[in-house]
Amino acid sequence: MAVTMKDIAKRANVSVVTVSRALNNKEDISSDTKAQILKIASELDYTGNDLARSLVTRKTGIIGVIIPNVADAFYASVIQGINNKCFQQEYSIMLFSTKEIADKELEYINLVRKKRVEGFLIYPLQQDARYIEILNSIDLPFVMMNRHTEALDSSYVINNNVAGTHSAVQYLIQRGHTNITYICAKPEASSGRERIGGCRKAINESGLPPTALKVLYCEETIKSCYNVVKSEIYKGLDSTAFFVWDDRLALGAMKAIYEEGLQIPEDVSIVGYDDIETAVFFHPPLTTVRQPAQEIGEIAADILLRNLNSDSIQEKRRVVLKPELIIRESA
Repeated sequence: MAVTMKDIAKRANVSVVTVSRALNNKEDISSDTKAQILKIASELDYTGNDLARSLVTRKTGIIGVIIPNVADAFYASVIQGINNKCFQQEYSIMLFSTKEIADKELEYINLVRKKRVEGFLIYPLQQDARYIEILNSIDLPFVMMNRHTEALDSSYVINNNVAGTHSAVQYLIQRGHTNITYICAKPEASSGRERIGGCRKAINESGLPPTALKVLYCEETIKSCYNVVKSEIYKGLDSTAFFVWDDRLALGAMKAIYEEGLQIPEDVSIVGYDDIETAVFFHPPLTTVRQPAQEIGEIAADILLRNLNSDSIQEKRRVVLKPELIIRESA
C-alpha cells in the first residue's frame, strides 16, 4: 500500500496539515520539524510526485532558464539548444521571460531560489548592476549566456562579439564604404560594448579616420530602429552602409530606406547580426554575422549539468565561440 501523508504524520507525531506544509516547503513551520518530516518521508519512500525525495536530496531534474524574450528568434534558438541537452540528460527546464525588464529579471532570480530547481541559466539584461549583487549572494549554481562580467566569478558561454563586428566592418571597408553607421541597441551590456569595440578596431586598422564610423543607439524594437534610420535620412544621409544590432531590427532599417526611395545595396548597404532563419528571405537576402545561438544554449546547459552531477566542485568555464560573416545580397 502506498505511503500517505497520514502515515508520515503518525510517525512524526504531528498533524497532516503540518506534513503538508513541510512537503510543500512552506515557511510557516520550524526548520527542525520540517527536517524531521522530510527525513521520515524519505525513510518511508513517500514519493507521491517525487516531492519529498527532491526536498531531501535537492535533486529535482529541473533547471531554470531566465531569458529576455522567448518570442525573439535568436533567443528561441538558444532555448532549443538548452532543451536538446536537457532532454539527453533527462532534465526539464522551467522558463522565465524577463521581457527586457530589469525589475522582472531580479524578481525571477529571486523566484528560482524558491522553486525546486537544481541550478539555472541566465541571459542577463545588464541594464544596471543590481543583478550582480543578487547573483553573488545566490546559493544555486548558474551559468551566464552570451553576456558576462568580471564582477562575477561564474561560468559563461559567449559569442566573440569583437570578432563578429570587426569582420563585418572590415568587409564593408573592403567593399569601398568609408562612412559606416553602427546602430546599437544595448550599449550598456557587455555585448554592446564589445560590438562597438570591434567596429572601431576595424576602422582603426583600415587607416580611415575615427569619424568614418558613426555609432547611433536605438531601443531593441524594429520600430525604434526604423525611426533612427528615418531620422538619419531626413538629416541628410552621409553613410553608405548601416550595420544593425540584429537581423530583426534590420527589418526596420530596410523599411525606412525603401520608403525614402533608396535601393539596397545600390544606394545603401545593410548588415545584420545573428543570422536568424528568416534572414535569407529578406529582400534582398541579408548579409549578417552568424552567432551560434543553439550551440550557446547547448554548451551552457552542458556546463551546468556537469556541475550538478559531479561529486566535486567544478572549475568555472569560460567558453568563447567564433561567429561567422555570412555574405548575401544586402551588402
